[in-house]
Amino acid sequence: MTAPIRLGIVGAGSVFARGHLPAIKAQPNSFKIAALSRRDPDKLAEAMLATGCQRGLADWREVVADPDVDAVVIASPNALHAAQALAAIEAGKDVLCEKPPAVTYKEARAIAAAAERHGRIVQYGFLMRFADETRRARQALEEGLLGNVYHVRASWIRRRGYPTKGSWFTTKALAGGGTLVDIGCHLLDRALHLLNYPDVLAVSAVTHARLRESTVAHALPTGTKSGMTGICDVEDLGTCLFRLKHGVSLTLETSFAANLPDQPPLTEFLGDRAGLRVEMAGKVTLFGEALGAVTDTALAAPPPSGPGALPLYQREYEHFAQCVRSRQTPGPNAEQGAKLMQALEAAYLSAANGREVRIEEVPA
Repeated sequence: MTAPIRLGIVGAGSVFARGHLPAIKAQPNSFKIAALSRRDPDKLAEAMLATGCQRGLADWREVVADPDVDAVVIASPNALHAAQALAAIEAGKDVLCEKPPAVTYKEARAIAAAAERHGRIVQYGFLMRFADETRRARQALEEGLLGNVYHVRASWIRRRGYPTKGSWFTTKALAGGGTLVDIGCHLLDRALHLLNYPDVLAVSAVTHARLRESTVAHALPTGTKSGMTGICDVEDLGTCLFRLKHGVSLTLETSFAANLPDQPPLTEFLGDRAGLRVEMAGKVTLFGEALGAVTDTALAAPPPSGPGALPLYQREYEHFAQCVRSRQTPGPNAEQGAKLMQALEAAYLSAANGREVRIEEVPA
């Protein structure tokens, strides 16, 4: 039997504990946690107890350099992703990094170049790739059911869904941005993935930060609530128009807070033969024509994986194990991560400057 992949955990905090750890524990033949890091001694002790790992370190650099670590899992604040991923690659480790890839295109481009130079696997945490509905949508597109796709609409509206206010999630210096880079990156990656990651040519975007001081407690769908104090200097709503290669357009709209009903993640593809709506829990609908009338067809998606994101984390880790062992390029890979960050950075530049930004204007 192939020995488990020995993981080094960088940033063994709440993000890791909620999603990554249960997925790792569910696959004991594939993974073993060899080392982990947290700066706070008490929280480090908690993480060691939760994982059963005997090697806990305050400095993430020691985890990356550990000769008993085969691959590094990065679940730290966004602003640390690039330095940690680059150090892991230089140390000869494969990398599974939480989304977004980095906070700038320049950083993500450097990760991709290092991965290519050293022959390392880099996989990013775009969980929507592994959802039943995404897989079924890809089948429909590959079979040509839509004809030529010319426009995509992607949206995710939280009525009151800030991540923990005052934490690194709402601090621009650590997160790189707000709703666009946090939840928008999932939708943008899924749309580009289903289109086979075409080149983005230009972006026009607007961001708003109007509900930071809302008197209603911000509650995520998980039920966790945040306080109303601390730093919050990121956007709570963003809307973008991306111009893609071959005349395809893509709109993206996301919010942490908006005076609208909650609207779960939704992606719609408009083709000249039919349209496709991709919703949650395996739901995919084809909109077309037959016998002189418009038709709505529920595509036979596989049964939903189950509630919550845990099944997606499990699939993510299954894919990572397969890629590490076979040395195949992962689905959400370093090159795609760089293209995505280039598009998002162009969106933020557009919002800041009040004009459309060509993709080549993003600093490399």
